[in-house]
Amino acid sequence: MSRVADGKNIDPITVEVLSSAFRAICDEASALLAKGAYGATISEGHDHSGSLLTREGRLVAHGRRDQAAHLGTFEESIRTTIEHAGGFREGDVFVFNDPYHGGTHQPDVKVIRPVFVDGSLFAFTISCGHWADVGGPIPGSFNPLARECFAEGLRIPPMLLVDQGRPVRSTFEIIKANVRVPDERMADLHAQQRAAELMERRLLEYVAQFGADVVEHTMYALMDRSEVLLREGIRELPDGTYEFEDFGDCDVLHPDKPRIRVHVSMTIYGDQVSFDFSKSDPAPISPFGFARPALLSSVYDGTMHCFPHLVPLNHGITRSIEVVSVPGSCVDVLPPTPVLGFASGAYEKVAAAVMACWAQAFATVDPTRMHAATVNLANLALSGDHPETGVPFVSYLWNEGGQGARSYKDGNSFQLMIFIGGATNQPIEVLERLNAIRALSCEAVGASAGHGTYRGGFGIDRSFEATGDMILTMHGDRAEVTPFGLAGGCNGGGNVLVLNPGTESERWLGMHAVGEHIRKGDVLRYSSNGGGGFGPPRERAPEAVARDVTEGYFSAGLAAEIYGVALTETESGYAVDKEATAELRANGMDDLPEGYGPGEVHPMGRNVVPRTA
Repeated sequence: MSRVADGKNIDPITVEVLSSAFRAICDEASALLAKGAYGATISEGHDHSGSLLTREGRLVAHGRRDQAAHLGTFEESIRTTIEHAGGFREGDVFVFNDPYHGGTHQPDVKVIRPVFVDGSLFAFTISCGHWADVGGPIPGSFNPLARECFAEGLRIPPMLLVDQGRPVRSTFEIIKANVRVPDERMADLHAQQRAAELMERRLLEYVAQFGADVVEHTMYALMDRSEVLLREGIRELPDGTYEFEDFGDCDVLHPDKPRIRVHVSMTIYGDQVSFDFSKSDPAPISPFGFARPALLSSVYDGTMHCFPHLVPLNHGITRSIEVVSVPGSCVDVLPPTPVLGFASGAYEKVAAAVMACWAQAFATVDPTRMHAATVNLANLALSGDHPETGVPFVSYLWNEGGQGARSYKDGNSFQLMIFIGGATNQPIEVLERLNAIRALSCEAVGASAGHGTYRGGFGIDRSFEATGDMILTMHGDRAEVTPFGLAGGCNGGGNVLVLNPGTESERWLGMHAVGEHIRKGDVLRYSSNGGGGFGPPRERAPEAVARDVTEGYFSAGLAAEIYGVALTETESGYAVDKEATAELRANGMDDLPEGYGPGEVHPMGRNVVPRTA
């Protein structure tokens, strides 16, 4: 039973009621934001979050579909706002997106609202949304060729947006003057204000019902509970140090275009865990890395995926994990090092490497928590004037893809990146209405799956035709160093962006295309990673291979070459030739064609990079 400062007990039922209430507050606010925002990134794609924090800036709760990449930065966001503001008054609202002091990257704009009870600061609410554009030289603000953050759009320290209930016109005007499609951005901003205000109103209703002391103490009781659960889980694992590394495709602005190494050492001692990133590469020239707040978020993200019973993330988790980094490295960049591409760059690599370290620790305790690498975000920005309406547009698009295989199950196909698992695809009907595009396909990429005893999920091809002239920018990764497999599984396939495929003018745009002029009638092949495989492919159940071939994902030739499974065609598909399969598998169980081996890049990529498994 929890206890408040005045000695009164809080019964566990009240704790559970308020725990659900805190999450419901955030859920309702996120729903309101999605309904009120104009930008499809928020209203359709749900790239947004809402959270409740204590007066000191300790995370209490977030919504069920909110984005993990945002959530782990909110404590740093509040600490920075407290330092800048020097004090708060009822009715104040702040706007903030500085990636180096509590943010992720500039398009993730936060609205922060202090909450007062009886004249005293009681809590904070945050509403965060990814804006489709925050200015800079490139529409959509993604700029793979940026050498400094000044080429990545507007950077906003904590600024008063509303002063004691009165809008600060100068703040609105400076933002409006520096972004594209400003009316749309202002609508997003107003929707975020309403979401933060709704969280305040709902919280005060619970304060009126239960009392401020009960509500506040429950916040801290929930943190304590989460910490206890995490430490109990850690204590069950073997003490030791577990290492893993992953790589970004290249530092595109470096003359040698080297790989970018992300290395982590995870040490478990008793109920304590620490993550040391000291061996990671220095910050690259180009946008790939992130500042320490986003590093913390990615570590929490990777950890929470391995301890799903701990959801939601709160301060009890964040205070229990030690993170060591070197300022100036690719996972702890300093201004003005560019960061806008962090989610497709260092963030995904850190989360994947953290999960791989946990997988090693779980190997002898609970092998069901082992997970190969998953689809990597590819940020596609389009801009122009709609050919029918003449209305200017700036859109930010992403693709679903394949999840990594687990030690007992194939990876899921056609799902969003696990670190934005609450987001959704943007309906093609909306995209065609707002942008100069016409969808041509939405189908599985069979060659993208990482082969294994359990294969990775399939990526997806969402090719489209331009119905008008526009500007395209792609900022992504894992075209070359593709999602890794584990325990002998193969890598997944690469992210792909090709202009006019199959024609004389075919051109691979890759993951660092900047300001490409796309003409009416041009076709873009836009397809995503498959997930990495788990375990040797030739230990896969032959019936599962036959099913994949029957469903058209693989050919019978590949089944024989990679999986050592001989198939015969039947009226209903393919059946296993058991005798021929036994012969194939008896001859060279560990022999795979070049490009398919563990730690190698899938043939859809281009290069081979060894890695620690």
